Amino acid sequence: MPTFKARAIILRSHKLGEADKIIRMYSKQGRIISAVAKGSRKTRSRFRGRLELFNMADMELTSGRNLDIINQADIIHCYDNISKDFYKFAFAGIIANIILKTQAAGNENPALFKLLYISLNEIDSAAQEDELTLKKILCLFEAKFLQVTGFEPMLDICSSCNKDPGGLYMMEKKDIYFSVANGGILCSQCSRDTGAKKRLGTSTFRLLSDLFRLKIEDLRGVDLDPGNLKKVYSLLEDYLVYHSDCTLDSFRYLRKIGI
Repeated sequence: MPTFKARAIILRSHKLGEADKIIRMYSKQGRIISAVAKGSRKTRSRFRGRLELFNMADMELTSGRNLDIINQADIIHCYDNISKDFYKFAFAGIIANIILKTQAAGNENPALFKLLYISLNEIDSAAQEDELTLKKILCLFEAKFLQVTGFEPMLDICSSCNKDPGGLYMMEKKDIYFSVANGGILCSQCSRDTGAKKRLGTSTFRLLSDLFRLKIEDLRGVDLDPGNLKKVYSLLEDYLVYHSDCTLDSFRYLRKIGI
């Protein structure tokens, strides 16, 4: 069997048999790798502490028919703060699940690995139990994820008739309508003809636009209005689920506990 090397971030693991684990990870080349770490649950395993969730590691693997086999793992970066904070762990888990549920085996998207790495860094560096910042990071991830995967919503022209509604970003005190099903904003005429739509104020629309226009570091220190962030957070969740068919129990769980 051929061997290969990969730098990857561990996104999920579960037990296999009495001593093994199956590890699912996302590689720097932009693909999902599923592999077995034999004996990794033994007390004296050579993998001890190296295959924890969200660790980035350099792997040496042997190709297998259904699952690869991990021969060696050397930690490059670990996010200690994520594992110590319930909120951080929950939000990092949503990001991991989005990638696992949407990226089919065989697809390659290196830009998504970079986005994953940056997003986990931001979560790890956030203040403890800072729910507002974590929501901002998740919104940023979702917006950039939609761009990277080709599902970015139409925010400059009407998603129904393709007309330019004209300078929505600069307008004041104007309701702007967004259709999740159509994939973007609606002009005034189409908003009257479309049943299921969401009404956004200008400030909420600006925040939504900024998430797609700006870099993560540009928004890092920006204080956001909690009301606008809540609306965008809900909108991006609905949009992502609808267009990627990515139904996540994690979203429902956070709603259940009031996040």
